[in-house]
Amino acid sequence: MIVIENHTGSIRVSKSYLYSLIEHTVISCFGVADLNDSSPLETLMTKLFPADIRRGIKLRTRRNALVIDLHIVTGIGANMNAITDSIRNKVRYAVEQATGFEPAAVNVYIDGIRA
Repeated sequence: MIVIENHTGSIRVSKSYLYSLIEHTVISCFGVADLNDSSPLETLMTKLFPADIRRGIKLRTRRNALVIDLHIVTGIGANMNAITDSIRNKVRYAVEQATGFEPAAVNVYIDGIRA
């Protein structure tokens, strides 16, 4: 459960909902081939604790704000700057529209290129 405090009270959103929302948004972006585990440790953690981490997506709170880390694989010949900017904007918009709070940061890491 992610809890964000604001001037009117607190907002509680389940992690599984955010994972599903973010995964759907990222996969639908142009140039994204797949989400990728960031490390072998993340692969293991995904299997052991599926509620805390989903493949390629990490959620955390920092100073009462949501931070989203995304690890993706793109297609060959794609404009990486355009893809990462598009993902940042779409994920920020989707989370803000669905939950009412704006993420503090959306970090996009390109881990591979697929032909």
